[in-house]
Amino acid sequence: MFSDIKYYLKISFPSLTIFFLIFFNLFFANNFFDFGQLFILHAIFFWLLNFPKLIPFYIILIASLVQDIIYLSPLGSTPLVFFLLIFLFEKYNKFFLEPSFIELFFSFVALFTIGMFIFWGINSIFNLKPLLINIDFLYKIFLNTIFFPIHYFFLNIIFKKMNLNKKL
Repeated sequence: MFSDIKYYLKISFPSLTIFFLIFFNLFFANNFFDFGQLFILHAIFFWLLNFPKLIPFYIILIASLVQDIIYLSPLGSTPLVFFLLIFLFEKYNKFFLEPSFIELFFSFVALFTIGMFIFWGINSIFNLKPLLINIDFLYKIFLNTIFFPIHYFFLNIIFKKMNLNKKL
């Protein structure tokens, strides 16, 4: 029985990290840093790169709908952004078979920035006027750029400790 619980925790760990980052960001957005609505892209990017079978699309859909509700954004806007970014990521992933961390870092920054502009465009369409790109917008890009390597290495350590790279 304990081995079954351990197995289910292993296969659900990527989904749990995504939901953890949602509430982590919610806690810190009110107190210290606001990483923005695309913060969970850190975990999605990592898990799609290393173990895509453990992160089904319906989990990403549910997590992004939860974020739409929390951030009071138009329902379905975050899933649309995430699925567009996942599509771009899949194209990138086929192009580079064994990317280095530097290539991953720059691709994440590019995808995150594209995602922020797509999200800005969607919000501008819903508000029927172009929204201003202020320092907060650029701050979120900068903050996520700084924290991505930390999250990546932290998730990589957990990935190796849990032996997720072995066949489940």
